[in-house]
Amino acid sequence: MTQGGARWPRRLRSGGLDRTTGRDARRANVAAGRALAATLRTTLGPAGRDKLLVGTDGLAVVTNDGASILDRMEIEHPAASLLYEVASEQAERVGDGTTTAVLLAGALLEGAEGLFEQGVHPGIVTAGYHHACSRALETLSTLTLGDDPTDRATLVSVARTAITGKWSEPEATRVADLAADAVLAVSDGSEVDRHRITLQGVPGGSPGDAEFVDGLVVDMGESSATADDRAIHLPRRFADARIALVDAPLGAKQANATRAVTVEGTDGLDAIAAHEERQLREQLERIADAGTDAVFCQQAIDDVLRSRLARRGILAVERTRQDEMYKLARATGGTLVASVEELTPEALGRAGVVERRRVAGRDLTVVRGNPDSKQVSLLLRGGTQHAIDETRRLVEDCLTVVTLALLYGDLLPGGGATEAELAADLRGFALEFDGREQLAIEAAAGALETVPRTLAENAGASPIDALADLRASHDRGEVTAGIDAADGSVADVSARGVVEPLAVKRRAIAGATEAANLLLRIDDVVAARDGDARGHDHDHDHGIGGDHGGGQRGGYPWAIGH
Repeated sequence: MTQGGARWPRRLRSGGLDRTTGRDARRANVAAGRALAATLRTTLGPAGRDKLLVGTDGLAVVTNDGASILDRMEIEHPAASLLYEVASEQAERVGDGTTTAVLLAGALLEGAEGLFEQGVHPGIVTAGYHHACSRALETLSTLTLGDDPTDRATLVSVARTAITGKWSEPEATRVADLAADAVLAVSDGSEVDRHRITLQGVPGGSPGDAEFVDGLVVDMGESSATADDRAIHLPRRFADARIALVDAPLGAKQANATRAVTVEGTDGLDAIAAHEERQLREQLERIADAGTDAVFCQQAIDDVLRSRLARRGILAVERTRQDEMYKLARATGGTLVASVEELTPEALGRAGVVERRRVAGRDLTVVRGNPDSKQVSLLLRGGTQHAIDETRRLVEDCLTVVTLALLYGDLLPGGGATEAELAADLRGFALEFDGREQLAIEAAAGALETVPRTLAENAGASPIDALADLRASHDRGEVTAGIDAADGSVADVSARGVVEPLAVKRRAIAGATEAANLLLRIDDVVAARDGDARGHDHDHDHGIGGDHGGGQRGGYPWAIGH
C-alpha cells in the first residue's frame, strides 16, 4: 500500500505500528475466536463436571458455569475479547445463554474458515450469515410454546432449565422454586422490581438449605449494623413487632461549634450532666411511648441509651446502612424519620417477626411477616464462601430468566430443540439462493447444531448418533424434540419442563452472528506499540533530509500518513 509516493511500512519495530493485512489478518481473528469457543467447550465437558481453574495469582476456583469461566480467563487477542463482550452482554441483558452465544460464534467462524478454503469470498460469507440470522429470528417467533408464563410451575421450569447440570436434582429444584417465588413476590403483573430482592449468603450447609424470607435479612457481619449482644435479657424473637427507623444519631447532642466547654465549679458540671441526662430520657421516652419494639438507626446510638432501651425490652441496632434502611422501610411499611423528635406511632413499621438468629457462626437479623411487605430476601447456603459466590451468580441468572418469562411470556423448547429446528429450516431456506450464499447459510445451519451436539457430549452420549436421531425426529415434525441432559437421549424436552425465554435465544443468535460477521469483515489489523524512538529499525524511506515531521518525540505519529 502506498500513499503520497511512499511505501507503507510493513513494521515499525520501535515505538510504532504492527500491521497485519488481508488474509493473514482474517485468519488470525478467526483462529482467536475459534480458540476461545473451543477452550470454553472443552472446559465445560464432558457430563457438565466441575472444573478446577487456577489463575495467575494462584487462586483456585471450582466451577462449571460458562460465564464464570469466561470472567476468569485472561483474554489478550482483540478478536477473542470481542466474543467475551458478546457473552458479557448476553449475561447482563438476559441472564442466560452466555455459553451458547460463544459456542455459536465460534462455530460460525469455523464454518467460515472452511468456506474460505473453498474460495468463497468473505463478503459472500457475511451476507449469507446475515440472511441466515434474519431468517432464524423470524422463525423463532413461530416456535413459541403455549405455556402460561404467569403459572408458577412454568416459571420454576424456566429457572430449572437455566441451572441444569449445576447442582444435584433436589438442590437445583429448591433454588428454582425460590427464584420463582421471589420474582412473583415483587411483581405487580406489568413490572418486576429486582431491587426488592436481597440475596444474602451464609457459608455452611448446601444450596438445598436456602430459604425464602418475606422481608429482609441483615447479615450483621457483612453489614455495618451492630446490636448489643451483651443485653442477654433481651428476647431473641419479637412477635408482632413495631419498628422505628431513625436517620440521626441517638444520644446526648454534642457541641460542635467549640472544642471545649469551660465551667466554674461543680455546679457547671452538674448542669451539663443534667442536660445530657434530660436528652437521653426524652429520647428514651419518645421511642418507648411510640410503642417501639426495635429501633434501627442509620448512625450511632449512645451506649447508655442503648442499655436503657434494652432494659425496656427494645432492640437497638445502630449504623444500619442507608440501602438497608430503605429496604426495611419497604419490608415493614415504616417511615424513615430525620430525628427522634419526629417519631410517632404512625411512623412505625410493622413486622410479624423480628428475630436475631445465628446461622453457621453468622449473626443475622431477620425482619419478616408483614402482609404488605414490598421486600423479599433469599438466604443462600453453601459449603464455602466460593460456593456462596457461585450460587449467587446462578441465582441471579435464574431471577433474570424468570423475569423475562413473566414479563414477555414467549417460551421456547430447550435442550437444543430450537436450534435443531432452526437448522432444518435454514437448510430448506438455503435452496432459495442460487449463488454461493447458499453455502454460507448451510454453514450457519451447521453452526446452530453445535448446541445439541455439545449437550450430547456433556451428557456422555455419542454426539454423532444423538444428532442423527435429533434430525430424524425434526424431519418427522417433532418440533420439541431435544437432548435430555440426563442421559443424552432424544426426548420431548417441552414435556419434561425444559423451556427457555425467547429473549435468550434471540439475543444469543443475533449477538453471535454480529460478532462473527464483524471479525470476518476485518482484513487489516494495526496495533500500536509503546517504545523508544531512538535506535529504531524500520524499512521505509524518510525522504529528502530524513525529517520525521517536526521533531516529534516518543514514537511515530506521522507514520500513518507517511
